[in-house]
Amino acid sequence: MESIRRVTNAVSRTLQKVEMFVGCVCLALMLGLMLFNAIARYLFDFPVVWSDEMNNFFFVWLGFMACAYIMGQDGHMRVTGLVSQLPRRAQYVIKTVMNVIMIVVFLYYIPGFIRLMGRVTLSGLLRIPLKYIYAILPISFGLMSFHVLNNIVNDTCEEMAAGRGEKGV
Repeated sequence: MESIRRVTNAVSRTLQKVEMFVGCVCLALMLGLMLFNAIARYLFDFPVVWSDEMNNFFFVWLGFMACAYIMGQDGHMRVTGLVSQLPRRAQYVIKTVMNVIMIVVFLYYIPGFIRLMGRVTLSGLLRIPLKYIYAILPISFGLMSFHVLNNIVNDTCEEMAAGRGEKGV
């Protein structure tokens, strides 16, 4: 189990680096495009009309990459007030059940997103095929599924180690 943990952690760290890179590129492109548009609009009286559409696309990609990255950090939102009062074993069971539910939901949506990509047309102004914009949906949900699976592996290894430690006391 520990070897599986090492492999999934290594893959997860690599994916998080890619997610961070893509997110940073999207953020930099958004900033550059906004600045370029502001300068063109106010200094040269020449607005770049397509920049808002591109910024929306970059923002969508940035948001979904951030979701995947946070799942890799096991930093998704959850209410822990009641669960934190339970015994360690019960906390582990509840967290694992919630993680399995998340994986099932993520994997359930991926085929629908892929079908959606086949139905969308072109963007309004730039005439970019929207399938390239919507491609982030199955990509990010696949990444999130892997990260949650990695979290389950880590939690299971920690629970097994804690269980062995208690038996030795």
